[in-house]
Amino acid sequence: MPIKDNRLILDGYTLTIEELMQAGHDLSMQVEVKEDNWPKIRDCRKMVDTWANEERCIYGVNTSCGGLVDHLLPKERDNDFQKNLVRSITTQVGKPFEDELVRIFMIARANSLCRGYSGIKEKNLKIYLDMINKQVFPLVPRKGSLGTSGDLGPLGCIAAVGFGEWKARYKGEVMPGKAAMDAAGVELMYLNAKEGLSLINGTSAMVGLACTVITEATNTLKNSDIIAAFAIETLMGRINPFDVRVHEQKYHPGQYATAMNLTKLLTGSELAIDELELSLKLQAVLKKHEGISVADIPVEDAYSIRCTPQFVGPTKEAVNTAHEVLLRELNSSNDNPLIFTEFDTFIHNGHFHGQPISFAMDCLGISMVNLGVVSDRRIDRFMDAAHSTGLPPFLCKEDTGVRMGLMGGQFMTTSLVAENRTLAVPASIQSITSTADFQDIVSFGLIAGRKARKIVENTNHILSFELLCAAQAADLRGPEKLSPAGKIMFDAVRETLAYMGKDKVYIDDMEELKARIESGEFVKRVEDAVGELLIVHKRD
Repeated sequence: MPIKDNRLILDGYTLTIEELMQAGHDLSMQVEVKEDNWPKIRDCRKMVDTWANEERCIYGVNTSCGGLVDHLLPKERDNDFQKNLVRSITTQVGKPFEDELVRIFMIARANSLCRGYSGIKEKNLKIYLDMINKQVFPLVPRKGSLGTSGDLGPLGCIAAVGFGEWKARYKGEVMPGKAAMDAAGVELMYLNAKEGLSLINGTSAMVGLACTVITEATNTLKNSDIIAAFAIETLMGRINPFDVRVHEQKYHPGQYATAMNLTKLLTGSELAIDELELSLKLQAVLKKHEGISVADIPVEDAYSIRCTPQFVGPTKEAVNTAHEVLLRELNSSNDNPLIFTEFDTFIHNGHFHGQPISFAMDCLGISMVNLGVVSDRRIDRFMDAAHSTGLPPFLCKEDTGVRMGLMGGQFMTTSLVAENRTLAVPASIQSITSTADFQDIVSFGLIAGRKARKIVENTNHILSFELLCAAQAADLRGPEKLSPAGKIMFDAVRETLAYMGKDKVYIDDMEELKARIESGEFVKRVEDAVGELLIVHKRD
């Protein structure tokens, strides 16, 4: 359902990741449920009430949960149990997630609940929407979720505020949950059979985090292509390996898209080398000298330049695959049990399990490590005079030896490559049994998402230094020889810092470049000039 009139209308089936991100970050946007959904929501709740009155034995309706599933509960204790369920699992620790991310969690949960399979009351779902729209931000500490039975702890922090407990931030101030709800003019929830379970028993937090990671990783990938092209031309790399005619002969959508992007970005460069012209020059060298001769420049580039499409392409395909997984999960009923009004029945299930999200985030995190690896290898070529086709060591032309140039920046990038490799250890294979062996296989999806996000952030730090190196090299080669895209990036870098003819502490400059990478500014400036950059290519 598209966003209209600054309103996001949820129907449980058509929410896109892009719409979720837009609504999550635009706090003025109102979130609503499509009118057509309310009858099914009401019918589903009516069915739960009927079964509760009949004392049908249904998990979370008149049974306890987790390791106490064998305890049957009288109807008159349903409110006590649903609140205690939320209280007992609200055990997250650590620094809270940012408010916008909590809002994203809540929108994702509302989108699942509005499908009409979870049994929440209309009134309580509307209170949940009021919390979103009136900007009550429950504090959700980021550590401690198993990612199975859903994101119990994170969603429990939100649900607890809904009935007036735990803590929330309202208008910038952290206060008790009830105080925040009162200040915002939001009524407190009264939970009946299954409602506490419906609020917490789903994958909405890990999905919201993963959608954020996908969005940030996509931006990083586009920046990576732009910065790679800038580096390749200032290293005087060859353009021919990116010719799409060759990539047709080994077609992978991410590889092909990367080759297309690099070709587009390098068009017009007087620094990047046409290897056909180089071949003719080397032919003249061969004819001129008898026996073996050594060329000033080799006929081919190192793999970190020549194989950029083959190396980066699989990362793009991992992002694309994760996008598809998350879109399905976002538009799903992911709690237990599900209520089928159309069949007058309920079905116990395991839809709360986060393994699809955990695995997608692990694969994404592993693949994103390689962006930092290849960037660091190109950085190394800038540092090493033997491999930079005429650039001074460490890009230090003036007072070399007394000055160290950009040597130290590679300490940071190499360190972050190593850190990213440690973060790439998969969370999705770390299952540890819990809850008296009731939750005996768990996903750790929120851990996988947090690790993948940190890898993306570290990669942006690495790219910021490669960008700085390319601009320094452009000044040494002559910025007037750059491609149109290269000139845009050169000018952009020089808005942050000037040519480094003297040594200085440039931490703040790298931080600013990283922030500008993350803002999407560079992508917009380049795409406005050369056209949209592809993540994956789709054949007609």
